[in-house]
Amino acid sequence: MKMKFLLYTVFFISFLLIHNESNAKAIEADIEKIHPDIHILVIFSSNDGNIDENQRILDMALGHFSENITFVNSENMEESDLSGITHLVYYGETEEDLPNDIPDLVSSFDGPTMAIGHNVEQLGDHFSFVETGESTEQTINEIAYMDDEEKTREIEPEYIIDAKLDDDAEVLAQGSGNQGEFPLIAHRDDKYYVATDTLLPPYSVYFSQALNTMFHTDPSNETPAYLRLEDVHPLVDPESLMAIAEELKERDIPYMIAVIPVYTDPETGKEYRFEDMPEVLEVLKYMQENGGSVVLHGYTHQFRQSETGEGFEFWDVENEMPIYHGPEEEAVKVSEDDFESREAYEAYMEENKNFEREYIEDRLTKGVQELANYGIFPLAFEAPHYTMSQNGYAVTSEYFSTYVGQAQLSDEEWEIMNTTPYASKPDFLNGMLLLPETIGFVQPELDDPVENMMEAADLYQVTDGGMIGSFYHPYLGEEGFIELVDEMENIPNLEWIDLKEIDNTVEVENVTIVSSNGEIDANVDHLGLMTTSFNYTAYHIKEFFKNTAWVIAWAGAFTVILLICFTVVQKTKEKREDREERKVSNG
Repeated sequence: MKMKFLLYTVFFISFLLIHNESNAKAIEADIEKIHPDIHILVIFSSNDGNIDENQRILDMALGHFSENITFVNSENMEESDLSGITHLVYYGETEEDLPNDIPDLVSSFDGPTMAIGHNVEQLGDHFSFVETGESTEQTINEIAYMDDEEKTREIEPEYIIDAKLDDDAEVLAQGSGNQGEFPLIAHRDDKYYVATDTLLPPYSVYFSQALNTMFHTDPSNETPAYLRLEDVHPLVDPESLMAIAEELKERDIPYMIAVIPVYTDPETGKEYRFEDMPEVLEVLKYMQENGGSVVLHGYTHQFRQSETGEGFEFWDVENEMPIYHGPEEEAVKVSEDDFESREAYEAYMEENKNFEREYIEDRLTKGVQELANYGIFPLAFEAPHYTMSQNGYAVTSEYFSTYVGQAQLSDEEWEIMNTTPYASKPDFLNGMLLLPETIGFVQPELDDPVENMMEAADLYQVTDGGMIGSFYHPYLGEEGFIELVDEMENIPNLEWIDLKEIDNTVEVENVTIVSSNGEIDANVDHLGLMTTSFNYTAYHIKEFFKNTAWVIAWAGAFTVILLICFTVVQKTKEKREDREERKVSNG
C-alpha cells in the first residue's frame, strides 16, 4: 500500500512538472506567429515619398506574422514587385493621385489584400465595396470589435475616415461618436479596408486583432506579460534590490533586469563597476539564478556628463541627432542642400554612420564583455530611453537577436517612438525579435500610477494574446512594486514570459551567449577577454587573492579547531590517567 501511494505521488509530481514545463514553452513559442512562407509587399504613399514613423508602426504590426516584409513607394511600384508575394498592403498615409498603373497592379493580385487610409477609391475593382468620397473625417470616442462586446473601449476623441460600405461587406471593428457609427475595419472576402490614416494606439490594438483574420491565425488564449527592473547599476541599493528579488522568487515569477555595467559620477567623472560593489554583484548573480534574465541597458547610460540612468547613450538629445561625433566635439547639423551634389551628401552621411557604428559596437562589446567577466550573461538589449537611430538598430542586430522596449521610429526626433501589441520582427529591426513595452512604468509623481498602467493593460487586452510589458525602478521600494505585481497578476489569463525560454543569441568578441528552453549556454574565452582590458584581468586577480585569503583563513581556523580538540583530548586523557594512578596507589 505504501509503495502504491509513493508511485502515485511520484507520477503526480512528474505530471505537474512536465505540464508546467510544456505550458511555459508553449507561452514562449506563442508570442509571435511568424510564418516563413508569408511574404508581404507594402505599397505606401507618404508626405515625402520616404518611409517614416507611420510605415514603421505598420511594419511592427505586420512583423508579428512575417519577417519577409518589403516596402515600396507608390511612385516606384513595378509589376515585378509582386513576384513571390503572398499578401499585399496599400497604406495611404496622405491623399494623392496614384500612378495610372496602380489600379491594374493591385487588381491583378489575387491574394489577401488590405488598404489603409486614403486613396482606396483609386485601387481598382478589389475595393469597389468601399466609398470614401471626399474622405470626410468624423470624430469617435468609442471603438467596438463586432464579434466580442467585451472588446468595446471608450477612447479619447479620434478622427476616422467616413467610409460607406456595400451591403455584402462585413465590419470587423467600428467607431462611434456623436455623429453616429462608422466602420473602422471591414472586409469583403479577403479584401480588407482600414478607415484611418494612423495606426497609433488605440487603433493599433484593433488593427492587430483584425490581422489575425487576414492571416488566418489563431491568437493565443493567454496574455503574455513581462516585468522589467530598470536601471540596475553598481550604485543601486542591494537590500532594496534583494527584497524585490526574493518577492519575485517567492511568487515564482520570471522577470527581466535592465543592467548598466558602469555608473559614472556626473560631477567627478569617477566610474563605478560591479566589482567595486560586491554586494550588488552578489544580488545580481542571485537574481540570474532565481528567475531573473539580464538585459543589457547600455554601457554607461549616458553620452555627455549626465548622470547614469538619466543620460541618452545612443542619441545626442541636445542636438536631436544620432551619435555622429564624440561627446566633447561640436555637433554639426547639415542637410542635402548644404552640399554641391547628392553624391557628396551621401558620402558625408556614410562617414557619420561609420562613426556611429564604431561607437555602438564599442559600447555593446564592452557591456557584454564586462558582465560576462563577472558571470552575468545578458540575453537581450534595451537602448537607454529607447533612443537609437535606424542605422543603430542595424548595428545592434549584428550582436543581439532580441530587443526589449519601445522603438524609436524617426531619425529626426527621438520622441517619435511607439510600441505594438504583439511581439514582432519588423523589417527595420533587421531580424531582431521585439518584445514590446506596452503599459509603461510606475511614475511616482502621478496620483495613481499603477491604475494608469492597468488602464493601458485593459486596452491592450483587446488584442488576443497582446503583450503586457512593464517596468519598475527598484529605488522606489518594495511597497510600490508589490502593488504593481498584485494588479498585474489580476489580469485574466496572464502568463509571465521567461526570457531564458526564448531562443536568444548574443555575440561579441570572446563571448557568445545562447539561451533556449530555460537554459543559458555561455561560451567565454577568458584568456582572450583578459587581453582586451586589464580591468578583466585585475578582477580575477582580486578574486583569486580574496578566495585564497578565505582558504587560508579557513585553513587557519581549522588548524586552531584541531589544536583545541587535540588539547581537550590530551587534557581529558591526562585526567583519566591521573585518576587511574590514584586508584592504583590508594588500592
